[in-house]
Amino acid sequence: MTIGIGLVYWWLHIPSLQPYSFQAFAIIGLLYFLVKGLSKGKAWHILPAFMSIETVLATMSFLLLIGATGNTSSWFYPLTYIHLFFIVFSSHVGTSIAITMMIMLFHYGLTPNLIQHDLVSLLTLPIIMAFFIFAKLQHEEVIEDKLIIEEEEVKLDKLESEEFQLQNFLKNFLEPKISQLEKLLEHPNNSQSVKGQLHLVKLEIEKVLNRISSSV
Repeated sequence: MTIGIGLVYWWLHIPSLQPYSFQAFAIIGLLYFLVKGLSKGKAWHILPAFMSIETVLATMSFLLLIGATGNTSSWFYPLTYIHLFFIVFSSHVGTSIAITMMIMLFHYGLTPNLIQHDLVSLLTLPIIMAFFIFAKLQHEEVIEDKLIIEEEEVKLDKLESEEFQLQNFLKNFLEPKISQLEKLLEHPNNSQSVKGQLHLVKLEIEKVLNRISSSV
């Protein structure tokens, strides 16, 4: 990112290159969308991918367009706020702060003798950045809470499924088997059948316990 900002700053200080600033802006813009296309992102996802070369290309194109058309006095200067939005939502918080400071130095370096209006415009950048960072952190917190709720709902569904299986086992298998065993025990010569039925009950209980333990 530092190299990208430095290249744009160098370009705008070379008189022979300044007339080609719009062509350079167009080439960088096309390169940005080319990289976007190669990453197989959706067509309407304009925001750069998190911590990617796309953020560097977006930064270079914004700074080149604004710097070549009058810097802080440019009609395109309000695009700086969109640029900050891109940076904050595609970078870590520390990176966003550092890049914002570099952008302020970039604009000040192009026009050291800023008038009061331009100086105020420049000083609004860290304020807007702080607002975007706050919004980003709030957004991430909402997403995290949503994921926790979804995870809890999945766990609840599993518990309800296990409870249904257990009820089904007790009602449709264990209870009838106990009734059957009670009838068999009325006759002493049915001891072998009782043992077989008890073994079957034991195997079914082990199956249910294994299913419950594997789903936890």
